[in-house]
Amino acid sequence: MNTIEENNFQPDFTVADKYIQFSSEILRLSLLGITAIATFLLLYLKKEFGTCFTIGNPEKALLFITLLLFTFSSGLALTHRFFATDSLAYLIAYLRKKDSKEKKGLIKNLKASEKVLIYAEYTFGFGVFAFVCVLLILICNL
Repeated sequence: MNTIEENNFQPDFTVADKYIQFSSEILRLSLLGITAIATFLLLYLKKEFGTCFTIGNPEKALLFITLLLFTFSSGLALTHRFFATDSLAYLIAYLRKKDSKEKKGLIKNLKASEKVLIYAEYTFGFGVFAFVCVLLILICNL
């Protein structure tokens, strides 16, 4: 087993930390979106908006799709964190052993974390778009 100098892996850890922080923000905002939908529905059920506020079937479907998109975005952000952290473990193992097995695992995890982060970004963006559409539809119906 080889000893590793910190300057061999520190830049990789810094970059990975920035990506993990970004996926943490996507996770945080997705959970905030889910909370906003839940609050919105609770206010609707309590009728605090008044009698002129009604949710029709298209709005219910779009609200459900929004909830699914935020849920998928949260799950994908957590999955990205797993793959990003696991790729760092493969990086350290590769630097210690210089084994092709660790290099293949590193490449596989890096590609997986890249794809999962892109999917998380898209599902979050579509979730925000759908939620804004629901709000605009309800505001226009008032």
